Amino acid sequence: MVHAFQNLQYFSEHQRHMSTLDEVKILCDKFSEMVGFEYYLFGICRPTSLSAPEISSITNYPDAWIKTYFESSFQSNDPVVRYCFENVTPIRWDQLLELDDYLTPDAEQILAQAAEVGLAHGISIPLRSHNGDFAIFSLASASGQDIDARFEKVLPIAHAFCIELFGTVTRINMNSAPKKKDNLTPREVECLFWACEGKTTWEISKIIDVTERTVIFHLTSATKKLGAVNRQHAVAKAMASGLIKPRI
Repeated sequence: MVHAFQNLQYFSEHQRHMSTLDEVKILCDKFSEMVGFEYYLFGICRPTSLSAPEISSITNYPDAWIKTYFESSFQSNDPVVRYCFENVTPIRWDQLLELDDYLTPDAEQILAQAAEVGLAHGISIPLRSHNGDFAIFSLASASGQDIDARFEKVLPIAHAFCIELFGTVTRINMNSAPKKKDNLTPREVECLFWACEGKTTWEISKIIDVTERTVIFHLTSATKKLGAVNRQHAVAKAMASGLIKPRI
């Protein structure tokens, strides 16, 4: 355990200084090799659109499998993805077939096809960020030798590693993204917040003590800045991007 902790410190220290996803890929390669799993995948789903979210990944899965996976839209029926979207605890892939909610003919076929390319035994860890981003970190192996002991040994360090990995990738993506010229003002965010609570423009005007016309102005401006088609769309996009948060 001391050795594992020291290794985790090594990976943690290196992540703090990373500025590119290529560097992250190299570190993930080293981590996968260290823990004795041939394959890994770190995937992020950004709900910029519910019908067409942004999906990106860092992985050493076989290229042919990645191509087949997305061309066949396996993500829609993948029991690993379905489980991780609905839960917060890690899951072994073989355990999914013991859960009625995820045991379907399509699910069994996807796992069987994955096993054929070496992704036979795996574990996945779901993650969520404050701004609504969703991620999965998976480790997989073709060999089932001592798999129970291997999973038990790897889970604590893999969980800690992927939490920091999520933060590192998010930071790099934010730093590399084009800077928006038109950021929402505090008043625009406040108006969107109360619109999210179902308040009318008149009710919002009374809450924040401005005229109803001013509220309409702020909501219209926020809608344009967010690239939304109407007020409801603006509220949805603001929530998905983490601009609107619960007041604790």
